Amino acid sequence: MGTRLARGMLAGFVATLVISMILILRLSAGIMPWYNPIEIMNLAAQDLLGTPDARLLGWAIHFVVGTLVWGLLFALLVDHLPGSSDMRRGLLFGLVAWLVVMVTVFPMAGSGMFGMGFGLVAPLSTLLAHVVFGLVIGAMYGRLRRVF
Repeated sequence: MGTRLARGMLAGFVATLVISMILILRLSAGIMPWYNPIEIMNLAAQDLLGTPDARLLGWAIHFVVGTLVWGLLFALLVDHLPGSSDMRRGLLFGLVAWLVVMVTVFPMAGSGMFGMGFGLVAPLSTLLAHVVFGLVIGAMYGRLRRVF
């Protein structure tokens, strides 16, 4: 059980790192600079904690959720998900994670169901990020399963 959870956390960390690099590249290229999920988390943390500067807290939340929450959950569910490979199971997991974010996190952040307060670009770019996340977490978990 411990090995499976360690694989899940490591796979979740790598998948979070990959989508973080994509986010940084997108923002550096000036593509949709008005939509920065890390900045949204920073502002939410700032409001919740009453701190004037929570820049690093948004990144910390991002990596904790990707590594611990999604990584551990994937490790617990992977053998019960449909699909002929860990990568396909990861894709399904990423899609379900996207749906959960769309109906919980975005409304709690005040941007409405599916983040429509940000326009159509937000749910579509978030879907793409979760598809990449799912494919990477599944592929990495499968590779780690063969190693340990």
